[in-house]
Amino acid sequence: MSTEATDFEALRAQRNEAFKKATQRIAAEFNCEPEELTTTFNPGACYCACTSGGPCEHRWDGKPVEEGGLRTTTCSRCAMWAFSHSMRTAP
Repeated sequence: MSTEATDFEALRAQRNEAFKKATQRIAAEFNCEPEELTTTFNPGACYCACTSGGPCEHRWDGKPVEEGGLRTTTCSRCAMWAFSHSMRTAP
């Protein structure tokens, strides 16, 4: 899929709004404020819909990484490891 015309800013905004709504729903269920919940969500992270065949914003031209015999590269935009991406999106 070509990412040339993909509006990743709009896709991230849509993803972030969906996360915000889910957080509000969970906070209401547990009778607390959304700010009291702890997450690892990063609203600035790359948009990636690889698991559903959608567009992916990652750029695999970052620095090479070697750790524990594993060799991979990183996304120059968000620093995600290519190996981690592959494990997350594998069929």
